[in-house]
Amino acid sequence: MAFLDLNHLRKTFGAAVAVQDFSLEVAKGEFVSFLGPSGCGKTTVLRMIAGFESPTSGAIVLNGSEITRMGANQRNIGMVFQQYALFPNMTVADNIRFGLKVAGADKDTMKKRAEEMLALIHMSEFGGRYPSQLSGGQQQRVALARALAIRPQVLLLDEPLSALDAKIRLSLRQEIRSIQRQLGITTVFVTHDQEEALSISDRIVVMNQGVIEQLGTPVDIYNRPQTQFVASFIGTLNVLHAEVADRQGGRIRVDGQEILTDEPIEAAGAVSVAVRPESISLNHANGHTNTLKATVDDIYFLGSVVRIRTRLETQFLNVDTFNNPGMALPSPGEAVTISFAAEAAKVLRSESAG
Repeated sequence: MAFLDLNHLRKTFGAAVAVQDFSLEVAKGEFVSFLGPSGCGKTTVLRMIAGFESPTSGAIVLNGSEITRMGANQRNIGMVFQQYALFPNMTVADNIRFGLKVAGADKDTMKKRAEEMLALIHMSEFGGRYPSQLSGGQQQRVALARALAIRPQVLLLDEPLSALDAKIRLSLRQEIRSIQRQLGITTVFVTHDQEEALSISDRIVVMNQGVIEQLGTPVDIYNRPQTQFVASFIGTLNVLHAEVADRQGGRIRVDGQEILTDEPIEAAGAVSVAVRPESISLNHANGHTNTLKATVDDIYFLGSVVRIRTRLETQFLNVDTFNNPGMALPSPGEAVTISFAAEAAKVLRSESAG
C-alpha cells in the first residue's frame, strides 16, 4: 500500500484545466521529483498535496487516511518554497522553532529540536543570526530545517534551488538528498531542471500540459523515453523521422538507410526514432549493429565533450565524444560512418511521433 496516494486528481481554474487525471503512488521514504516545463501543472499538484489548493475532483490519501479536504495546518506536511520565506525579524533558531510554537510545543522541546535541526544542516553556530546576515544557500538550509522541525510525514520542495547560483545549487541538492536519506522522509521535489531530477530522485514524474507523460527511474526516463516530448525534454537527443520496414524484425529506414532496433515495432508507416549523441561512434563500428553513411556538417567544442554534427541525406545527427587533447577531429564536409547499437535506437510512441 502506498504511503502517499494521489488518486485521479483534477484541478481547473475556470475553463482552464491545470491538472487532469493525475494518479501516483509514492512509497514511504521515497524521493520523487515532478519534472516539466513552466505551466505543466507540477506545482499545482504539489500545492494540492500541501493543502494550499483543493482538487476539483480526486482524492489524496496519506498513510491510510484521506486528507483531500483537510486544511494545510492539519496535514503534518513540511514545505520548502522557491523563495526562502523566512521571518526577517526572527533569529535563525526562532524561524526553525516557529512551526513547533504554532503547534503548541513546550519550550524545552522547541529548544532541543532547533539544536537538532541546526546540527543537521551544519549551522549550529548560526542560531542567533538573522536571515539578512545569511547567504542565499544558508537561508534555504534554514527553510529546510524549519520544514523538518515539525517531523512531517511528507516533505514538499517547490523548486527550492532555482534562486541560487550553480555551485551552491549543486552542493545544496546533494545535501538535501543526504538529509532525506538520513531521515527516511517521503519527499516530493518539484523542478524544471532535468539534471537536478536525474541526479537525486528515486523516480521521476515527467509532466506536460497537466498530465503524466512518463513515470520511471532516472535511468528509465533517460535511456527509454516513451514519447517524443520526454525524449526531447530530457538530455540532448537526436530524433529522426523514419519509415518502418519490418515491424516484427524491428527494422526501419532513415533517409534511405536501414537500421535495426532491439524490439518489435508497434506502429506502421512513419515513426520517430530517438538516439542519444553519446551512444554513437564515429568511424569505429565497435561491434555496433547499425552503421550509417554521413557527412560532417560542423564541430562544436563544449569543454569536456566535443559535439560533431553530421548530415545524412536530409536529417542531422549529433555525435558526442569525450574531449581528448590528442584526438584527430574530422573536417566539415568529410565523409564519415556513424554507428550505434540496436538498443540505442528507440522508436517513440506513434501518437507522439513527429
